[in-house]
Amino acid sequence: MSSDTRGEPSAAERATVLTTPRLQVTTWLPDDLDELRALHTDPQVMRYMTSGLETLDQTRARLDAFLREQETPGWTKWRVEDSHGAFVGRAGFRQPHRTGHRELGYLLAPGVWGLGYATELATALVDWHHTHPEPGVDASLRAYAAIDNQASRKVLDRAGFQLTGSDPADEQQLIYEANP
Repeated sequence: MSSDTRGEPSAAERATVLTTPRLQVTTWLPDDLDELRALHTDPQVMRYMTSGLETLDQTRARLDAFLREQETPGWTKWRVEDSHGAFVGRAGFRQPHRTGHRELGYLLAPGVWGLGYATELATALVDWHHTHPEPGVDASLRAYAAIDNQASRKVLDRAGFQLTGSDPADEQQLIYEANP
């Protein structure tokens, strides 16, 4: 680990947020734009995302937001890598603008679909949420899945979420809530 002249970790180092048996969730670095862009311009990955495919500027703005959120409030949708250090996606939390709770979300590259990574991540993130309460943020944890996204719906079921209904703002999105 390198450090600055005061002996503190360099700002350009990746920190580990959590680990699972096969994955590591880490902080972002400004140099991660190309990896994030590849994920957010893949039509398969973005099929169910309401934001759709992103431009370079949109992905840059997203990465900038992730970098800010890492600092304050200290949680975001972080970078996910496999046991060899290869980028496989992003996962973590955001606070939807019209709610007072955290929302769990994840996007993984198609090359790792079907390996159980999403369930592994969602389960670990639920645990992280419960052990890292945020003052002023509702303790409930929600996740959203498109009605047609059967894979994500199964992941949320396996991770202990319960379907509570559809989103009044978008009836194509289902709302799930984690068990306390």
